[in-house]
Amino acid sequence: MKSIVSSLLLSLIALAPLHAEEKEKPTVVVGGQVRSPGPVEYTKDLTLFAAIQSARGATEFGALNRVKVFHGKEVKTYDLRKDDAKTVKVEPGDIIEVPEKNLIGR
Repeated sequence: MKSIVSSLLLSLIALAPLHAEEKEKPTVVVGGQVRSPGPVEYTKDLTLFAAIQSARGATEFGALNRVKVFHGKEVKTYDLRKDDAKTVKVEPGDIIEVPEKNLIGR
């Protein structure tokens, strides 16, 4: 019994650094009308478009012309149908929201 407990403790101790590293990785959160909402790992030069694609892209109900980026207290809206908006850099901790299309499909 004692060896089983010791083995379990050793395996938990070995896993602890892995979980600590995972928690420390910077992320951005992508939500709204995307196929896989949630945190996306931040990498240097991560763009708004790439972050949404990392969440498996917008659903058929997603309005890419009104994507919001929340950076602290600042909120900006981008039209991802335009090339210049696709290259906007995001920062760790940003929240990206892909809203639902309205009645006329925008």
